[in-house]
Amino acid sequence: MHISIYDCFDDNSNSKASKITKITILGLILASTLGIILETITPINKDYENALTYLDWIVSIAFSIEYIIRLIRFKPIEGKSRFKQTIKFMFSFYMLIDLIAIIPFYIGLFKISQFGFFKILRILRLFRLMKFGRYMKSQSLVIDAIKNKSKELLLSLQVVIFLTIILSAILYHIEKNAQPEYFSSLIDAFLWSVSKFIGGVGGYGNFEPITTAGMVIATIVGLLGIALFAVPAGIIGAGFVEEIESIKQDEEISAFNMELLDLFEFDHLGSFVRAKEEIGLPNLRRKLLKLNDAKMRLMLSEEEIFHVAKKGKGIRLKNYISDGKENLILESFNENSPYGTTINRQSNVTVLSSKSDDQPFIGHYSYALSEFLEANYISVEKYSFGNFSKEKRINFSEQAFFNDQSTNASPIINTFCKDLKDIIKTESLVIDIRCGGKRLGEWHLLNGGSKGTDDFAHTNTHYSNTKNLELLKERLETDQKELDEECETFTHNKFGSDNKEGVQWYIQRQTNSNVLVIYLSAKTLNAKASLYYQSIAILGKAIKESLL
Repeated sequence: MHISIYDCFDDNSNSKASKITKITILGLILASTLGIILETITPINKDYENALTYLDWIVSIAFSIEYIIRLIRFKPIEGKSRFKQTIKFMFSFYMLIDLIAIIPFYIGLFKISQFGFFKILRILRLFRLMKFGRYMKSQSLVIDAIKNKSKELLLSLQVVIFLTIILSAILYHIEKNAQPEYFSSLIDAFLWSVSKFIGGVGGYGNFEPITTAGMVIATIVGLLGIALFAVPAGIIGAGFVEEIESIKQDEEISAFNMELLDLFEFDHLGSFVRAKEEIGLPNLRRKLLKLNDAKMRLMLSEEEIFHVAKKGKGIRLKNYISDGKENLILESFNENSPYGTTINRQSNVTVLSSKSDDQPFIGHYSYALSEFLEANYISVEKYSFGNFSKEKRINFSEQAFFNDQSTNASPIINTFCKDLKDIIKTESLVIDIRCGGKRLGEWHLLNGGSKGTDDFAHTNTHYSNTKNLELLKERLETDQKELDEECETFTHNKFGSDNKEGVQWYIQRQTNSNVLVIYLSAKTLNAKASLYYQSIAILGKAIKESLL
């Protein structure tokens, strides 16, 4: 398997190459630190000066290469200023540490590091120790704990400063007549209080209040000095414990997540197994998993399953009405993109499902169809127009940006559009699968007409070969009636497809592909195993014989 050098510096990767890179960098950090320490020992520095210099060169060049690679592999979010994002990335915590760690080496190349201030800059090489945080979870844990408790820490600091100013003001008015040479202003009193907090600054504060009231205030200042360190230490400690608990919870959720995903690979119901075998997809993941079944088979609590659905990957909780009763079910999907699923099979056919989160089973149906056709697959699994979460309430089927690229689009829509252009081949076939609710008709085939029209002949279309579409419609009607004599196939009778802000028009314009929008009946999606999977086979065969 080909491994890019950029992948070696992927902090989130668990590949062997990435692990070797991390261990190598940690070794260089330790070697560099040891070299800096040995430089301060005169006999060793004298005997091994060249070796220590070579070591510094090797480490500095290695860290410079790492810094450059991290800059190159940085991927800004589309739709936002690349320059601003790059600058922000360069000034991120660990990128600054990386830069500071190599600056002394390049200053030394100009032979000015032996003079004054520039000689002190060589100490900055010790910042390489802070690079440990990128590769060691323990150091990252402390940093994360401080970040998460930053508001509490800031509040405690504000309280201490506020009380110090008040006590310093009282102390000034008490001591100014008794010791005017020491407490000549409020600033003197404040500096004296601060010096007591940190044990004195350069000998400042080597005097004490002499009045009784002044000594009482000094005692309070001393107690406040204890609080200055004790309270933040307690806050950071609490944050540390919370981080550990959060990590444990994440590990548990990850384990439960894997158990649930594994369960979707196993279908124990004979009717589903036989139905999948009949259409040639025996290894297709199961359609659904009832919540009660998951609880019983995996011995998980409802709360644990809810946590997985909320924070895990590839698991979605849905309310499904069957036989007039509401059932909580789980659906599974291959989560490999920020919005859901992308599978690039290098095919001339792509199955798109931009509404997988809207309707139960539409994601599974469209995925099964892509497997049947051996087609590329793009599915929006985590966002929908009806999502209760405001940040995930995005309609991937219609956007102003699809019609006018000069308008602003959210970063997630930009990512979606990039994937559409990368995966869908030029002048290929795209099948856009959607759910038609409980409207009449098993299929609704749309190629760009307005709602209410009953044919494929339109001035502007996103699928131009009307003859092929007529063949598809006839084939679907014929084959589907073998399963259900009352089924019907429509064109634009119930749905329109003339809105130029639709994703189908964007795909047609960007790739010059033929895009067919197909609305399925909810009746088909909710059908029993045999009818459900036969429907997939009927549609797949009709597409192969009529459109390919």
